[in-house]
Amino acid sequence: MSNVLTAVPRERLNVRRTFLLGFGMFSISLASALYNSYVPLFLRHYLSSVGLIGAIVAFRSLSGLVLNLYFAARSDRTWTRQGRRMPYIVIGMPIAGLLFLMLPWQFGALFLVTIDIIYAFASNIFYAPTIALMPDITPASRRSQANGIINLLAGIGALLAFFGGPMLYRVSRDLPFLVVGALFFVVPALLRLGIREPQDIPQSETVGLVHLWRAAVEVWRNADRTGVYLLLAIFFWTAGESSVDAFFVTYGVYHLHVSSATAVITIGIFAVAYLLGAYPSGLVAGRIGRRLTLQTGALVLGLAFLAIPFLPSLFALRLAAFVGGLGWALVNINGYPWVTDLTKTKMGAYTGLYILATGLATVAAEPLIGLAMDHLGYQMLFYISGAACLVALGLLSGTGRQALGAK
Repeated sequence: MSNVLTAVPRERLNVRRTFLLGFGMFSISLASALYNSYVPLFLRHYLSSVGLIGAIVAFRSLSGLVLNLYFAARSDRTWTRQGRRMPYIVIGMPIAGLLFLMLPWQFGALFLVTIDIIYAFASNIFYAPTIALMPDITPASRRSQANGIINLLAGIGALLAFFGGPMLYRVSRDLPFLVVGALFFVVPALLRLGIREPQDIPQSETVGLVHLWRAAVEVWRNADRTGVYLLLAIFFWTAGESSVDAFFVTYGVYHLHVSSATAVITIGIFAVAYLLGAYPSGLVAGRIGRRLTLQTGALVLGLAFLAIPFLPSLFALRLAAFVGGLGWALVNINGYPWVTDLTKTKMGAYTGLYILATGLATVAAEPLIGLAMDHLGYQMLFYISGAACLVALGLLSGTGRQALGAK
């Protein structure tokens, strides 16, 4: 008997397979946390404008608006001996790993920006297909639970970046990037060996961005406006959280005048709370429904961000970061599963719509918030981010009250 785990669409969660997929997201999260913590600082060595740095960092998300959307939708149409999503993972991850380990090789601003741009393209080949694997291999009623497990492992990845990264960085600035580069070669092999994709998912009749466009039109024309309001809410809470994620270390070093290690550990407290809240957030949504869970999370996250500029001590700031991380777990764990519940046959395309909302948020928010920080002060990071989360809270009132996941 083969020891490959075959995806069987039953109303129970295959925990082993889910943990294996979660290891893929663990490596992606580890890379993202290291990138957000150190690449803006690398750029700040050469550039004085936070707005310009935000624009460069946001290019990764801008490229994702094309590549992630294309590969999410295209993978719906793909079928090979390796599977539907797997070809993009086994090709894209190793290329991105090679580029990632080159990011700390600072041979000048031109070299750093060039590697960053190429990495942005490579990392978007596999990101959406990896995410789309979860609804492919998980029954609809178990997707919040599965997403909780996957994000638990993703949270561990971020945690290792925030707490282990500075220790490795002190040994050598190359070392944390080398570790992630190696993982990006190992993880695709493990996923390929351990997950067999289901063949009974209908392939779409349209290809690529046309498929995505038709999914967007489907959401827009639906008399139930849940999809529209949900995607708008995702846009706003992502705009707030991603900006804090990208600029917090810069805020700590240049506004609070703490060391980069102290700033990284402080944002790591946010990751600790997210890690602790990841799996319970899926269970909470199963009890009270995704709508109320998302509203609670958006409110907690927004208030935590708004409070930070007024806090008198590092301890108080870290406490607010912890509370905000719990709020982020409530929204981030349950937003994507609700999007996938809007369709039965277009998981890749609807994953693309989710990525479109998050990618547009990052592209729009990070340069604008960076400019606001340049001209109005570093505290604008938290004023604008907190307000964005509260806007998301308001938008959620337009979604359907009965969200899948509530008992």
